[in-house]
Amino acid sequence: MEFDRTLRRRRMHRSFTDEPVKIEQVLALCEAAIRAPSAGFTQGTELIVVTDPGRIGNILELITTEGWLRNSPTHSGLLNTQALIFPIVNKPAYLARYGEPDKADTGMAFEDAWPQPYWTVDASFATMQLLLKVVDLGLGATFMGIYHGADRLQDLLALPRGLEPLGIVCIGHPASTLATGSPSRRKRRGPATLIHHEHW
Repeated sequence: MEFDRTLRRRRMHRSFTDEPVKIEQVLALCEAAIRAPSAGFTQGTELIVVTDPGRIGNILELITTEGWLRNSPTHSGLLNTQALIFPIVNKPAYLARYGEPDKADTGMAFEDAWPQPYWTVDASFATMQLLLKVVDLGLGATFMGIYHGADRLQDLLALPRGLEPLGIVCIGHPASTLATGSPSRRKRRGPATLIHHEHW
């Protein structure tokens, strides 16, 4: 697919059909994500993939308020999600990497020395590449933050201490190509309102 077309077709799909997603497609999404750039070539963003329908349902119920998925007119189709992919933020990997001999003189082996939390930046890069690959494969996805049940989710995913999910990417076949949520109510801002030349 032409790249410009991929960019323009990328959107958050909050409702899916029950059509299965092939495991080969899920793995292709993961491979696209781990090709993202990373500070110091740390390659610190790892992924957890969940494809078991029961676990998917339990996780979606855990991170949302009770009854929200079943009662939401625009999100109930999330229960048809065929795969969840968790981009994992691994801060300790970056601090360890910048303590290695070729990076030690940066002084960035300590969190306070970082001007930005690149462990989060890099996990975001990986997530964006995954979302673009979703379009390339003709699938749909949405990114969800984890607002509820974070501690229980850590246990459920058996995450080591110091690692945390950036959020959840829900994967499936979109039930509709129409915009939903905020994009259906707000106009996209044009380049002239967002791009500043030389100064603000």
